[in-house]
Amino acid sequence: MRAERREETAAALREQLRAADAVIEPPDGLWERVRTPRPDDVTPVPSGKPGASRPGRRPLPMTVIAVAAAAVAFVVCGTWWLVSPSDGVGSVQGTAADGPSSSASAPGRSDPIRLRVHNVEKACRELRTLECALRVAKNPYKPYAAPENAAARVWHGDVLTASCVVTDGQLVTDENGVSSRRWYRVERAAADGKGPRAEGWLPGVRTRNTKEAPLCSGAEKPHGPGS
Repeated sequence: MRAERREETAAALREQLRAADAVIEPPDGLWERVRTPRPDDVTPVPSGKPGASRPGRRPLPMTVIAVAAAAVAFVVCGTWWLVSPSDGVGSVQGTAADGPSSSASAPGRSDPIRLRVHNVEKACRELRTLECALRVAKNPYKPYAAPENAAARVWHGDVLTASCVVTDGQLVTDENGVSSRRWYRVERAAADGKGPRAEGWLPGVRTRNTKEAPLCSGAEKPHGPGS
């Protein structure tokens, strides 16, 4: 994964350098002025008489131009070499590839979040009866109310841990008309000792979550209805 990201970054830099190289042009006559000094750029020779004062030397503009041009060429060529494709697949030339950076060691996804079950029916918020229970499903891609799609029961106020979320699950509408295709992969939080352990998928309409959860990977998603 890190090698793929480095290759993508190098490819993006190469495209930017190619675009910059296409629009940067040297001033007209720059190289001719560097190769051919003008008569007025010759430094006067001081008098050989003893005691004669030596005239002050003027700056050498041609030398300055030559040094500046060489510096620009060095920077452009060095940067191009750094991000140019290497012989090895997924590797980047230069010292940046010699060791991992601090950002590369950071995890690629955020930690699980804690969310609280929400029942829109106010009469059920204080009751832990079967009639007031909310379902945790086995599969977010199958009908929520299907008898075989029940994994566990939860009630209003229960705290669950969500490891990831899918955004293309079955559309679920709560009793107030709020609809969502978001489903959280959840389990009962370790600090919550209420009821049996709950593991499965909670519809987004059954919580009022305000924290971003990482998207579920392919390995974390269950099979869809057609698989």
